[in-house]
Order: sequence, then structure tokens, then C-alpha cells
Amino acid sequence: MLLYSKCMCCLVNQQERLIENFKDEEKKAAFMREVMALLGSSRPEHNAPWMGALLTKLREKYYGKDEKIAQMKQEFNRLLLQMEPELEQEIHKSRDALREAIRFARIGNYIDFSAVEHVTKEEFLELLRRENDQLDETEYGHLRRELGEASRLVYIMDNCGEIVLDKIVIRELKKTYPRLHITAMVRGEDAINDATLEDAEMVGITEEVPVITNNSSIQGVIYSKLTEEGKEIVDSADLILAKGQGNFESLHGCGKNIYYLFLCKCRHFSSQFGVERFQGMLINEKRVSL
Repeated sequence: MLLYSKCMCCLVNQQERLIENFKDEEKKAAFMREVMALLGSSRPEHNAPWMGALLTKLREKYYGKDEKIAQMKQEFNRLLLQMEPELEQEIHKSRDALREAIRFARIGNYIDFSAVEHVTKEEFLELLRRENDQLDETEYGHLRRELGEASRLVYIMDNCGEIVLDKIVIRELKKTYPRLHITAMVRGEDAINDATLEDAEMVGITEEVPVITNNSSIQGVIYSKLTEEGKEIVDSADLILAKGQGNFESLHGCGKNIYYLFLCKCRHFSSQFGVERFQGMLINEKRVSL
């Protein structure tokens, strides 16, 4: 997916928001000039997740790592782990536990410190209680049919906290399709609040399935940056389930059989898909056009 003008403006505004509480205006102005120069030198194929990783490294050069993000990641991981038994119980009340687990996991995509200005537990819990945000029946039908025929699935994860819900989906997939080999993918380095291998270990995903990384701090998947093992696993997958806008932005157009699962969290995506903010999407690479 290309780097759109709205995405470029969003990236600039995001960086300014992240430094607004610092006092040294001269330093802030110097940083923002570098931000705009970096974006100005980008190429169309340098999508928003790719540029976001470069901008994070630039910000850390000026201001160091934001320790509060690491604390909030752990906080949301712990919150969802505490909720896990109750959520599983609720999911198993449904006639189709896999469908409900996927729906819950999509709602979990709200926990995104880069796309949502103020992530709150209250709004997340309110979204979780919303019953009218159902999966697209046609795409879900395609997904179930393909899962029944598949041997290998790659499940690309997104944010902390959210990955507890992904773990529940993986458990349901293993029960429903016991011959399906599942590999999970997380970020290879810190990327705002995206899940890393450390988070996967913390919430128990590594006990469920093998876990690999995207081999970078990019909030998405850039095929050329994967390890040879990662490329082989992605290439041999019958289908891929990719969570979050960042994975859609970085993978859309690659031609692989990918089902994208995310919430529309910005005006650009809401406009592109003709939906309201926080509307859930389940779309397939082969059947979506922008």
C-alpha cells in the first residue's frame, strides 16, 4: 500500500503530539524539521508503518525511549490476562465460538497507542460490550472454507493486550482444525505498543504455537526485511490472518492469500471503506480494491 498524503500528515501530527510536553522549543523545532525532511525524502512504496519506524528511531535520537509505553504495554497485557477466563466463557456461549473469538480479537485492535490518541480501558471495555459489530458473513464463510482446506496458517499479530484475544482465537482454531499448522508472527523490536516476542511469552502464546518475528521495528510486515526462515514460512502458508491497520498498510498489494482483520481507526481508512470510526473490517487481499 502506498504512503498517502493523509498518512504523511498523520505521521507529522503524531510526532508533534508525542513531544508536546517537552519544554525546549528550539530542540522540538529541530526535531520536526528532520521529521518533515525524512517524509519529504520518502518514496511512494515507503508505506506508513515503514516511515513510522524510521520516525520512532529519529525521535529516540532526540528524546530517548518512552518508558511509559513499556509500562502501559504490561498494563494492558495484565488486564486482558485477568479478563481471559471471563472472555473465554462468554465466547463459548456462542453457537460459533470461533466466529465470536475472531470478533472479540478484532475489537481488541483498539489497543493501539499510535493510531488512537488516548487509549483507555473504559472505551475498550465499552467496545467489547458492543454486540452489533458482527463479522462480514460472506468473508467469514470464505475464511471457514479455506481454513478447512488449509495445511498452514500464519497469524500475524499486532498490539499488546490484543494478543491475549489472539491466543483465544488460536485455541479455537486448533480445536476446530486440529491438522492445521499455525505459526504466529510478532514484531522483532519495540514498535510503539505492538507485541514482541517478550509479550508473546508473557501472555502464553509461545506455549500454543511456534512464534517468529517480522525481524524489524516496523508496525507491519515488509517482506524484504523478513529472515529467510520468515520468508519461507510466509511463502508456504495456505493463508494468512493479519491483524491491524499496520499489517494491512504494509501487505496490501502483495498478492498473497491474506485475510485482514482490523478496526478502522482513522479518517483515511473510514473514508476508503465508507464506514465509521472503530468499525470492524474482515477483508481478503484478493477481493478488496482501494
